[in-house]
Amino acid sequence: MVRNYLDKYCELLNKDIYEEYTPYGLLVDFRFYLPKLKSEILTNCLEFEIDKKIEYLNLVSNEVSNLIIEDWKNISVVNKWLTMFETTFDNIINSNLNKEAINVYLDADYAQFEEEDDDIIKRRQIFDFQLDFFNVFKNYFIADVVNFCNSTKADFTKKKDVKTTINKPFKDEYLIAFKKAITDERQIKETCFDLVYQGIIHYVPYLENEVMENLLLLNTDKKDDYLNFAIDTLKKTEFSDCDENLIDKWLKKYTSPISEFPNFKNEELANWLKRYYNGYADDPKDYDFILDIQYDFYYYVAGLEAQKMISFLESKKSTAINNTSIQTETSEKIKWIGKPSQLGFIIGKLAELGYIDAPTKPNGDINFTQFAKLVNNTFNVETTEATLSKYLNLESEKGSETVRKFEENGFDIPHIKAIS
Repeated sequence: MVRNYLDKYCELLNKDIYEEYTPYGLLVDFRFYLPKLKSEILTNCLEFEIDKKIEYLNLVSNEVSNLIIEDWKNISVVNKWLTMFETTFDNIINSNLNKEAINVYLDADYAQFEEEDDDIIKRRQIFDFQLDFFNVFKNYFIADVVNFCNSTKADFTKKKDVKTTINKPFKDEYLIAFKKAITDERQIKETCFDLVYQGIIHYVPYLENEVMENLLLLNTDKKDDYLNFAIDTLKKTEFSDCDENLIDKWLKKYTSPISEFPNFKNEELANWLKRYYNGYADDPKDYDFILDIQYDFYYYVAGLEAQKMISFLESKKSTAINNTSIQTETSEKIKWIGKPSQLGFIIGKLAELGYIDAPTKPNGDINFTQFAKLVNNTFNVETTEATLSKYLNLESEKGSETVRKFEENGFDIPHIKAIS
């Protein structure tokens, strides 16, 4: 069992005010270590049987709970300061405070105020302010870890009597963990999108290592069977076919390009993705808005990471499927000298008219993300796969504009059935 981040977290919880930290410095460190501690907890859980998992989660929960500071258990003790600076606790927890007036007090060096003249009043006020926030921050981040442990424990308890007895010839611990991470949108209500996303990508290198280890151990004639099993497992997940279209409205609303994901420069968008749903809203309407935007981004990343992992698994195949060689990217491509929009329209139109068999999602619709990848592997064109996928979709905003231009110039290709 590894406890590097748990020890660091407890070290922060044991800090005394003015020892080394201002309240703001403490907040920054808690923000940094919280997702790392949660990843460490989940990784440790994978090493135990269910009973031991629950025992371990109780240990972590009890260890941090023992450090609760009773006089500051209720966040309302800082309400007077929040009113004074016209802000909210949620804003302090989730925002970049460098430009906020309250940060002058949160990050003030207490020692610079001498006990004389006018400074003594400000010195005492800053002392009271920082003492309140220092301890409220500690209790808040203790509660976050306890809630996370309880939620994780509840999931394991439900599965306690549903253990599989099938002996597989390969390991699938991280495949199961990754699948759970991309299919459990309920996590959004317990934390926030930003932390849930970190949890998803945390499993990626572990799953890739598990795949490579299985391929080394399996007989040659079983390798592709295993890869097909893993691919099928991910394709059957509920959100595996979700794509960028789900978050288009948010990207437009906050004028943010998808290329900035996940580190959006628009502070308002970044803040909404870091907002906790449970109990920290300025207005009751915020709850619905937080769920709307964070669920959409969750569905998008669940589909994105599922497709990326499926592509990784496909790349490890060694034999042909259905007597068709798997297409791989080669060093030589056809150079496209037209615009990317024109390439997308022509290839998309050929697929629409039956000349090209485009890759599809489980529901039968064209998978434009995979389609763009195949086209990009065939043509040397200066664009991204994300942009190309929009041009291939003739019904998208970008695609329909190109359709209009071609039709205005008399472009016409008959359907394959009309000339066959």
